[in-house]
Amino acid sequence: MAPIEIAQSESGVIRVFSVSRPMAEMARDLKQQTKAQVARGLLDHPVSDDDFELFALSDLAGVGLPSYLTEGYALDPQVIHSDKRRLEALDGYVLVLFSGVASEQSVSLTPGRDLTLIGTYAEPRTSHAAAPIPSDSAKPYTGVAKPPETPKRGRGGSAMVAITVVVALLLLWWIFA
Repeated sequence: MAPIEIAQSESGVIRVFSVSRPMAEMARDLKQQTKAQVARGLLDHPVSDDDFELFALSDLAGVGLPSYLTEGYALDPQVIHSDKRRLEALDGYVLVLFSGVASEQSVSLTPGRDLTLIGTYAEPRTSHAAAPIPSDSAKPYTGVAKPPETPKRGRGGSAMVAITVVVALLLLWWIFA
């Protein structure tokens, strides 16, 4: 297979490979090694658990690989339409490789003879654009509260407090005198 170049800047791309090893051999390898070790042997490149999925298609019974890709990874059905028959015809094991394999540096993969690239699919880009909100309260700096105004104190309130204190002192003097 020709080398597969994955740029460090790539994101949101999924590559689907069929694994051409007998089911019994794959099952034995997965019991003796971690999935990452098996995937490393297939890709001839180190991978972390977040960089790939390796599973038997029998695990998708009733769902199928095309539905798994469109529903599990939100791929547009039109994106996989041209490969749908090939994806449905696969059996055995499948390796799904994500762009994260090149998160630290660009990667050139030369997969072993046991892997066949079935397709490369881009995940849909989400649009985070929103329509402007016409409300005045949505305008910048309109939601900042003004500091509360302190009430003006008049002399009447202070005089009442002074009279109350004087009366209280006179009562105490009269009681204890």
